[in-house]
Amino acid sequence: MPGFVIHIAVAKQYFNKHKFKIKDEEEFIKGSIAPDLDDTLTQISNDKNKSHYVKWYVLPVEINIDEFLADKNVDINSDYWKGYLLHLLTDYYFYNYIFKDEALKVESNNDYFYYDYDCLNSELIEKYNVPLYENIKKYVHCINKKPKYLDKTKIINFIDKVSDLDLENEIKIVNKKGMEGLIDEYKN
Repeated sequence: MPGFVIHIAVAKQYFNKHKFKIKDEEEFIKGSIAPDLDDTLTQISNDKNKSHYVKWYVLPVEINIDEFLADKNVDINSDYWKGYLLHLLTDYYFYNYIFKDEALKVESNNDYFYYDYDCLNSELIEKYNVPLYENIKKYVHCINKKPKYLDKTKIINFIDKVSDLDLENEIKIVNKKGMEGLIDEYKN
């Protein structure tokens, strides 16, 4: 999964581009990191499969947005749940499309992206004015080294492209074509 800084950068960019669709930026950002936190929003979630609506977290990552949308606890009209949806879409596009090759390489090396996130965090925090909330500070590290797998320019382009998504349109696509329809839409 992309790190907290990437998720918050996507949410902040989304808010800046879609201010008329989001009323409460803080709630939207909270929702955008919620799948990686437990219910108290103080610890990393131990059940990523449940919080990300997947049966198993292997490549390709099969996030069931339709299951998320059908969840009786989800109010997709609230800014929090819109942020949550943006998180799921960000993960889906990250692993299944934009960084698929990198993710396969990480998986084949039995490695993780965490080192790369630590290498990219400082620049992304500055570029996107990412707030570091108390509940995530201990998980966000910054080191001044070169990432092993991720390219900074590609990450920035990814953040900008995902923040252009129209969440309402993404929901329509999932309802009409399923998850496969998202990849076709994202390519356009």
